[in-house]
Amino acid sequence: QFARAHAGLSFTSFLEAFLRLGPDPAASAREARRHAERSLELDGADPFGSFTMGRSFWLTDEPEMAAEWLGRATDLNPNYAQGFYASAFTNMLLGNTSSTLAALDTSLDLSPLDPLLYGIHGVRAQILLQQEDFQAAARWADRAATTPRAHYLIAMIAMVANGLAGRHEQAARWRQEVRRAKPDASATDYFAAFPIRDGATQTRIAGELRRHGF
Repeated sequence: QFARAHAGLSFTSFLEAFLRLGPDPAASAREARRHAERSLELDGADPFGSFTMGRSFWLTDEPEMAAEWLGRATDLNPNYAQGFYASAFTNMLLGNTSSTLAALDTSLDLSPLDPLLYGIHGVRAQILLQQEDFQAAARWADRAATTPRAHYLIAMIAMVANGLAGRHEQAARWRQEVRRAKPDASATDYFAAFPIRDGATQTRIAGELRRHGF
């Protein structure tokens, strides 16, 4: 009967699916949704429950649904930095640049040393890739990937951004880090985590991933 514990289980199941750490990401995604739903049944006013519900819709490539739940999370708690970060991620998937940047700035203002800081910087790098500002994307991606707790997908963003910026030695260093962190990492992992709607950006990123053997 503990709503926040179910939200926590949703959070950890989300990570297992998002990072593709287990043998069955789809099963982990279902668990993320199930626990988020149970959290909301028990306490619909807890913003953490709405946050985890929203993020569960990333895993099923339904960013519009994610946006509704994440908006509810920040309506319930206007000081919820991670809620604004997750809203920024969702807007990035949809290609809404101004909304992405505004939500990232709010998140960073509220929590400049947030545990998900690598994600905040990584989303900024990703939206800059979509804007074709590759030099700025590479700078933010390097910052993201050197932030504590950054995972292999953040290193993949840094590899791609540096490659597209023509910083090939730096891209090669990030390639080594990706292979160290997750030897079987693939382009499928990247696009499962970041199912962006912008086809031209998808094509550019896919080409850069192939160039590095992913």
